[in-house]
Amino acid sequence: MSTALAVCHGAFGRVTVYQLDRPMRMHAHREGHLIFHLSGPPAVVTISGIPHIVDRAAGAAINPWQPHSFQPCAGRVPSVFLVAYISDRWLDRDQEGRGSLRFGANGIRFRPIIRMAAFSLADALVSGANFRSVDRGLNELFDASFDESWRHSAQPNCPARQAGSVDFRVRKSLRLLDDGLSEGIVLDAVARDAGLSRPHFYKLFRENTGVTPGLYANTMRIERALDRLVGSRESVTDIGYQLGFSSQSHFTHFFSSHVGIAPLHYRTIARIVSE
Repeated sequence: MSTALAVCHGAFGRVTVYQLDRPMRMHAHREGHLIFHLSGPPAVVTISGIPHIVDRAAGAAINPWQPHSFQPCAGRVPSVFLVAYISDRWLDRDQEGRGSLRFGANGIRFRPIIRMAAFSLADALVSGANFRSVDRGLNELFDASFDESWRHSAQPNCPARQAGSVDFRVRKSLRLLDDGLSEGIVLDAVARDAGLSRPHFYKLFRENTGVTPGLYANTMRIERALDRLVGSRESVTDIGYQLGFSSQSHFTHFFSSHVGIAPLHYRTIARIVSE
């Protein structure tokens, strides 16, 4: 059974130690994303249609809005992974000259310097470290991972979505999708209200954002669910209803298939750290 050993939210984004034995469906994140194997059987992370083994030799670096899925390998013992979701705003504070978060390659070697940083950060998270310790540990892990991702890369892999370059009809559809999360989204209606046919809407949306409209809407649902689970006392049932789900079981299944664990367990284990 998949479970979380530690979940920490802060200005950096969120960093977790997950024990995973169930797959996660195709999804995306606004943040940059690092996955490293700590123990147990390896896993396969499929990024933009390309499978990458995450094991003792290699990790995964995923750019903002890159679609990816997770498939654990069978084994008698559970697998443990360090998973980081890194905020651009946090990087802008102290990563000079790097601009928007963008890794050079999705598969990165789990070199000794990265391994040491990953295990040190995981130990800090599980032991309840404060903001300064988590912030310092994530900085070390990101620096080493970022440099490694560009070591043999000659060109950008998948740049983050830039709002200023998005077609005005897609910008309108983004607002419609965001506003409609609590009421249930009908993508044909969004396309019509944006002044596009369904095929043109899907094509233009994906060209501008890198993801499908449905994947974008699911990403927004997960983001809002995470914010409310850690930042409010609303019940899991109420949070699900507010995000357009007809029952708690439907919401729990959706959340688990995207995050890896059930929302109630996530709320129980998650903590917020600040300076």
